[in-house]
Amino acid sequence: MKAVIILPTYNERENIVDILTKLTRVTRTISDFSFVFLVADDASPDGTAQAVEDYKKDRNDIVIVSGKKEGLGKAILRGMIYAVEVLHADIVAQIDADLSHDPEALPKFFEKITKGYDFVVGSRYIPGGSIPDNWGIHRKIYSVIGNAIVRFGLGQTGVHDWTGGYRAYHKKYVELLREKVKPYSGYVFQIAFLHNAISSGARVAEVPIHFTDRRFGHSKIAPSEYIRNVLLYVAKERVASVIHGQLGKFFVVGAIGFVINTIALELLVGTGAHPVAGSAIGAELAIISNFFLNNAWTFGHKKIAKGSMFAKFFQFNGTSLGALFIQSGTVFVGTLLFGLGAYRLSYILGIGLGLIWNYTMYSKVIWK
Repeated sequence: MKAVIILPTYNERENIVDILTKLTRVTRTISDFSFVFLVADDASPDGTAQAVEDYKKDRNDIVIVSGKKEGLGKAILRGMIYAVEVLHADIVAQIDADLSHDPEALPKFFEKITKGYDFVVGSRYIPGGSIPDNWGIHRKIYSVIGNAIVRFGLGQTGVHDWTGGYRAYHKKYVELLREKVKPYSGYVFQIAFLHNAISSGARVAEVPIHFTDRRFGHSKIAPSEYIRNVLLYVAKERVASVIHGQLGKFFVVGAIGFVINTIALELLVGTGAHPVAGSAIGAELAIISNFFLNNAWTFGHKKIAKGSMFAKFFQFNGTSLGALFIQSGTVFVGTLLFGLGAYRLSYILGIGLGLIWNYTMYSKVIWK
């Protein structure tokens, strides 16, 4: 199999020859793979590209792809696309060019690939991994907290290191996700690519790595910007998962039903009807709306067959009677205890209790 190792660079002239030399030696110990080293340079003004050209001479296993400076994520994506489309890689790997990642760990990544894993992540936060002892406390906090926000914010606690750039993965994830991750840059690109790979079914393994400080040059990370961007990504993804997920669709349909129910209630009460009667009639109108919208959208992947629609509608009404009784009963008790003026508050409480009943019955009975 052919593997392409991407080294994103910006002003790494002092490190690039050393890392390429080490990678050349290490990859010769990995069997069943042929390797190409792809330097994705962001038009480094320090002469990184020329240093690569001088070093590789007649070697055809070192390639450099240059582009304008757009940040880490864009450089990696440029390298990914070139690796798959031009170099025809089966496996794509990434490693930082500043020697903060130890090339000696690379064979462990390919052992995992050989064992059937789709995506291998170098982790500083599992047993055997580490971050530098000489890091200042603020940098340690940024690193640890940033990864914790992603792990627990996205609900993906099985992966411990989301922002590291030491990875290996099958080409299909480049082909599948290249457009989806294009909007992201910097370290958020690393998060977005891994997150979307997991969402696409990637089987992920972690390899412990010792992260060390670069010997030459300067770190490109801006801590405050890094934390802000991580928070924004996690928040956006959590909101999207609710909106586009089954539960989110259920709440949207429920909100429409709530509007219908409320309008009917207020109109009927305004004409002299008792709030209990208005609540019950409004609830039935909402039930009819909920049935058709939930069938078409919320549970569209389990849509009821046309031949069963009539029977399922009556079954739906039957299960929804529970919510109707809950809602009407709450209004009855509320107005009995606190007077007719309390019907709106009682109605809202009844709606909330009814939602719990409805989602349970809809998912477990109607669209089971």
